[in-house]
Amino acid sequence: TLVTAPEIIFFWVARMIMAGETFLDKKPFDKVYFTGIVRDKQGRKMSKSLGNSPDLLELIEIHGADAVRFSVMIASPAGNDLLYDETMLEQGRNFGNKMWNAMKLVKMWEARVADDVNTDDTFAIEWMEERIKQVQLSIEELLKDFRLSEALKNIYSLIWDDFCSWYLEWVKPAQDAPLSAMVYEKTVGIYESLLQLLHPFMPFVTE
Repeated sequence: TLVTAPEIIFFWVARMIMAGETFLDKKPFDKVYFTGIVRDKQGRKMSKSLGNSPDLLELIEIHGADAVRFSVMIASPAGNDLLYDETMLEQGRNFGNKMWNAMKLVKMWEARVADDVNTDDTFAIEWMEERIKQVQLSIEELLKDFRLSEALKNIYSLIWDDFCSWYLEWVKPAQDAPLSAMVYEKTVGIYESLLQLLHPFMPFVTE
């Protein structure tokens, strides 16, 4: 009799539950998360026998562990299989570069910070801080339902669109002009908040 992968998984889950009940007198966990199957471009399940599985260590060497992790996770809606193509890893690499370039831009402003600069950038700061709060609440709800891909997409949009494309453009000083110390400190704080949101998904880069 053939035993399918789901049957094997359920068997091991049942064993863990029984072991917890028997030896610890309590249920070891309440929820089980099943990922989809990673398939090649032809729709075949990746396996050693077919020789269609990529070398993960080689991918990490080329693209970085966080880029691989990010790209696979954002392309894997809960409950659905993933059609793997190595070109998809470019999204994670490009996103990592975007974060790095944003940090370098902000660090460049440090030498131009002055305490006596009047600013009208409070709207941009308040808007960005409010967007972060909104996304935090959204992520909490998505993670309760294990919708990891959707949570990551929200963070991706918050950083790429709201922070990099809008906020940094609003607050960046004119050429050779000084920057308010308050704006600089708030911007660094906002960036750190974004790193904390992203950390579970890209732990190495954010650290």
